[in-house]
Amino acid sequence: MWQSASDFITTYLDPIGIVLGLVIAFPVFWTWWEVSFGRRRRERRWFREFAKRPGAYPAILIVDLRSGIDVKSSVERFRQGRDELRGIQPERIFTISRDKHLGPEDMPDLHRELREKARQIAAGGTDTLHYFHAGPACLAAVVGAEFSNTCRVVLWQYGEGDYGNFGPLRLTH
Repeated sequence: MWQSASDFITTYLDPIGIVLGLVIAFPVFWTWWEVSFGRRRRERRWFREFAKRPGAYPAILIVDLRSGIDVKSSVERFRQGRDELRGIQPERIFTISRDKHLGPEDMPDLHRELREKARQIAAGGTDTLHYFHAGPACLAAVVGAEFSNTCRVVLWQYGEGDYGNFGPLRLTH
């Protein structure tokens, strides 16, 4: 009995198992490759694409919370030198600025102003928001929370004498 079962397994089931294993191994390795390397490549390509394309209805939000420095004029000079930002109309440029030291007591007013700007930006049909931030990082988190479900937000960061694009911001779960 055991001998005939062993012969059946060796003769038929072993080759079938090897063939099925090879057939199944191909999609498993393909999926592993796509998850490990393909997604990163697609994300980098996506970030580069969106960094160059302003969207159909772009807007700019400048948050200037540094005292003694005029970030808006710096952004305006930068904007005029970039094809994807030059065409944005002045009425689609929104600014939140404070020229004083911010404390915790200033956050509710600042958040109310940001929420109002977010409503204006959303009401204008903005699909891409170019975000220039100068100030405490805690407000950047609030900006991210306000725009998380509205439009694509592209962060521009100042460094080494010029603004660099970090690509679209996205939530990670």
